[in-house]
Amino acid sequence: MNSYSLAISISWAVAILLFIAAAALTFYTYRITVPPVSGRKKALLMSLRAIALFLLLFIVYEPIMTIISGSEKAPEIVVMLDNSLSAGMKDGTGERTADYKKALDNSGLDKLDNDQVSVIKFSEGTEEIFSPSFDSLDFSGQSTNISRAIRKVTKSAAGKNLRAALLVTDGAFNEGTNPVYDAGMLGRPVYVFGIGDTVSPKDASVKSILTNETAYIDNPVPVNVDVEINGYSDGELLLELFDGNKKISEQQIFVSEGKTNYPAMFEYIPDTEGYRKLTAKLGTLENELTEKNNSASVFINVLKNKRKIAIFAGAPSPDLSFIKNELKNEKGVKFTEFIQKKGPEYYNDAPNPSLLNDAEFIVFIGYPIASTRPQDIEMIARQLEAGKPLLFIAAQNTDYNKLKKLEEYLPFRTVSSNIREFMAIPEISDRMISHPVLRINGTDDDKDVWNQLPPLFRTETFVTVKPESRIVAGFKVNNVAMKDPLIVSRDFNDKKSLAVLGYGLYRWKLLAAGADRSRGQTGKPDLFRIFVQNSLRWLSVSNRNKKVIIKSVKSNYTESEKIEFSAQVYDDSYNPVDNAKISVSILGEGEKRDISLSSYGNGRYSGSAEGFASGDYAFSGSAELEGRKLGSDRGRFSVGELNLEYRDMTMNINLLRNIANESGGKFYLPDETDKFINDLLNDRNFQARPITLRSETALWDIPWLLAGAILCFGIEWLVRKRSGML
Repeated sequence: MNSYSLAISISWAVAILLFIAAAALTFYTYRITVPPVSGRKKALLMSLRAIALFLLLFIVYEPIMTIISGSEKAPEIVVMLDNSLSAGMKDGTGERTADYKKALDNSGLDKLDNDQVSVIKFSEGTEEIFSPSFDSLDFSGQSTNISRAIRKVTKSAAGKNLRAALLVTDGAFNEGTNPVYDAGMLGRPVYVFGIGDTVSPKDASVKSILTNETAYIDNPVPVNVDVEINGYSDGELLLELFDGNKKISEQQIFVSEGKTNYPAMFEYIPDTEGYRKLTAKLGTLENELTEKNNSASVFINVLKNKRKIAIFAGAPSPDLSFIKNELKNEKGVKFTEFIQKKGPEYYNDAPNPSLLNDAEFIVFIGYPIASTRPQDIEMIARQLEAGKPLLFIAAQNTDYNKLKKLEEYLPFRTVSSNIREFMAIPEISDRMISHPVLRINGTDDDKDVWNQLPPLFRTETFVTVKPESRIVAGFKVNNVAMKDPLIVSRDFNDKKSLAVLGYGLYRWKLLAAGADRSRGQTGKPDLFRIFVQNSLRWLSVSNRNKKVIIKSVKSNYTESEKIEFSAQVYDDSYNPVDNAKISVSILGEGEKRDISLSSYGNGRYSGSAEGFASGDYAFSGSAELEGRKLGSDRGRFSVGELNLEYRDMTMNINLLRNIANESGGKFYLPDETDKFINDLLNDRNFQARPITLRSETALWDIPWLLAGAILCFGIEWLVRKRSGML
């Protein structure tokens, strides 16, 4: 049943009075005519003018017609088909494509009407297709982003009777966020067909190579390489680390029964400024499933041995003293300190733009306080807006009201604050330990070491963590885990920040490392030093104090991928520049190509190129405005490196089961998919339901109304003219 309503911009009473007035004016105008005309012609003229006036008034009223229609729609399901390389590769049980086809053929989806089933195939992106047919897949996707596919389903659910989703994949996602969260937010059950072998094949691979994105000349940098070996009980492999084509180190790996993970750590001491490519290469074992995953590369940006830090402190404190001592021991680090007195003055020079412009990043220790000047906050905000990272360490006298003016650059928002303090015991969970700030040896044992730290002080300050932020450490009070974080980080939109919502970090030095040394335990790590060093390194990665920032979206591409670039441009006041001309030159072995980037607002630019052969490439770009050069940037990327799809050769069955359980769906192996259609049809929520659609049409925007009014006036004029009327 449909319902209709008409709304106008004024009250109907006023509108009717105006209509009556228009009709009365028309009647009065034609009451007496010169020369006199017949009653029929007078009626025609009056009608034409009245209609024209009514149409004009109707347009002025801005009428909107609302139609509400209702109908019953059959239940619908969205099928998400993994079209990535890994879903169609060969594993320990043979070709995955055979299991994939079997799962779809036995699914029973053909028992549903065509308009009940919509289908998308996905890999790094998504694409709508007509039917859940195996023949529509080519397994050419270069990566797997399951969360993007689920989010597309969520966005397309409006106006549909979407009651369920079906996901067919091996679960080896290597882009995007963890899809379990997105599946839970979908609000519909996700049924999952798992493709692939659940047992790891005989294979040796370099799972990852991790190091700092930024390093400094002559400063040692740890390089962590994670090697995984499955299906072998003995053997010997050589793991080599290369800087470009130059071998800089090697380690022997001895395979033992029952062990699969073999972490290795190298020390890299860069001696040349610029982008360097580090590659870990692993030897091969007999009868490996593939050798395509026996190497991995990473780019590292080597800078001159110089880092400048601006430290703001609300008052002298032990935390300030201990952190300064650590910075003095760091090679190439220079810092400028601005320590505030009880009033707005500083013990040394007050901050000014020239001093802050040279700083690489900013550290707050109990800053700002109640007497901090607003102009100082605004000055710092301009530096943070330019992309400089921020390390925030709380104190009892921190003024969170003044800090709110900088919350845009922090990983949290303050809900309330009270200066009452308590002891907070740091608590590191399994999902937190992977954060670079907490890295000690890169093993699972790191968590146990961090969880032995003495407590910090914390005020009764309650915060909400921003969605893009990451909790690095929680805390406990009297062995009860609290919901608020102790340490939280944010890396978003080329801006980094790290916040410690407690104080008394010096206790980690005195009561942990100091106590160990007093007992003669010199082998234990100094966690205070590690935390400070890791924090500085992680924050240094930003290096965003440049006015022109040009980068490749990824550092490693396959030959079939587009090379995508993004850029940001700022003027001398760090305001975004939208109309700059950005040119990027790409250089490789025997190849040079120039491209231009297009603006898409707020100082941001993007562009892409494709058709590059395998190899290493360097790029340099510059930005110009009205013939004046604003700045330049450079970087490197590789084409033809190992595809991400070869990193994981097994079905991620735990992830797939979690997706199904979190969403209220079910998980099936290929031999079990014949049960799916009965489970779906027997689901009490998979039912038809009424759908209400509301549409609004702005009648005043219809050109025919104005055309009708003009036509009526034109005919009236023509009749009057032919009748010789005045």
